[in-house]
Amino acid sequence: MATSGRRPIAIVTGASAGTGREIALSLGTAGYDVALLARRTAEMEAAAETIRADGGDALILTVDVRDAAALDAALDGFLAWSRGRVDVVVNAAGYTGPLSPPIGEFSIDEFDSTLATNLRAPFIVLSRLLPVMRKAGAGRVVNIGGNHGMRGRAGRSSYSASKWGLRGLTRSAALEAGPDGVTVNYVAPGPIAVPRMKANWRRLAEQRGLSEEEALKAYVADMGIPLERPSEMEDIVAMILYLVGEGGRNITGQELVVDGGATL
Repeated sequence: MATSGRRPIAIVTGASAGTGREIALSLGTAGYDVALLARRTAEMEAAAETIRADGGDALILTVDVRDAAALDAALDGFLAWSRGRVDVVVNAAGYTGPLSPPIGEFSIDEFDSTLATNLRAPFIVLSRLLPVMRKAGAGRVVNIGGNHGMRGRAGRSSYSASKWGLRGLTRSAALEAGPDGVTVNYVAPGPIAVPRMKANWRRLAEQRGLSEEEALKAYVADMGIPLERPSEMEDIVAMILYLVGEGGRNITGQELVVDGGATL
């Protein structure tokens, strides 16, 4: 987004790995100074060095987003570093929660941990940073959800509940911040071809006596993906860059699903 000649400033949660890390790196390449917030310092340092090598500045904020007080303190550190400015917020920190037990067979603590990561943490971030954007009269927020937040799924109740909640938070924030020139949107990835997912496909291949290519075809068929391929990381990043760029200036309160059509 245009910032009158200065380098724009972004903060990305969940920036030590996966989608969050790739978003942070891509924003750095696009000319942003980037604050990276996550639990794993070494991984963020490697990404920060890449951003600095591209001519940008980077800040490392090591924090578990489930710790509300620590997250709030980290945001104090961010605002001190940014001199009270923020142009882009990407809430990418996420936790899948219990992967298969039905309701009644996993603990309340597990449920609370999922919501603390996927819903309460974005709320805390927005509580601190949306007022800054609104006062400045501009800003872009992207909350990373998931396509299980667009539908129910057995065995994913805590994750689905948290991402449905994030959709509501996104829409409400968009209504509140829109008059001040701030957009707030929700991006819902489906299956992404990351190392963890590829390991699942290899296990499926071994279990069914298939080649990895056959296992991938079986997986996308099981998931009901019309395009017959999982997303790549760059598919998600491209959507984020579009929303925070000039193309996204009149898009707010929307749910952009990037899942190959799995939720159709």
